[in-house]
Amino acid sequence: MTKRLLAALAALTVGFTAAVAGAEGYLGRRAEKLPPLKIGIGEDGYGMEPKEYRLVTGKGYKLDVISTGLVECELVMREFMDNIWLRMIQAGDVEFKVPYVSVFELDDEGEFRMIFVPIRPGEYEWACEGMEKQGLVGKFIVE
Repeated sequence: MTKRLLAALAALTVGFTAAVAGAEGYLGRRAEKLPPLKIGIGEDGYGMEPKEYRLVTGKGYKLDVISTGLVECELVMREFMDNIWLRMIQAGDVEFKVPYVSVFELDDEGEFRMIFVPIRPGEYEWACEGMEKQGLVGKFIVE
């Protein structure tokens, strides 16, 4: 009985390994570049584009977030950040390899890059906190 159990476990392990080997590799490195998220555009600075991103679970993405500095934005993405694997955040020459971030403060002109993999389908909104009525909102749709 023990030999059969070990043989079954070995078969499961080989099957699981084959399934993983069929994946496209380290998705955080071969990430697809998304159109940049621009915050603070337009004459009054209350513009943001794009307002929506469509993503696929298990696929790597790079997102550049660019602030013009015309408005201060506390970019809140808590729900989205709970449902991704965050590989890295890069600002200038500095890389942050942290497991979790939920809010980004954009006080001045500047940009940062996120490299991530969505892990759970759903619709996840983001906003510049307190500026939702001015239109500084958007969402990620993950399928």
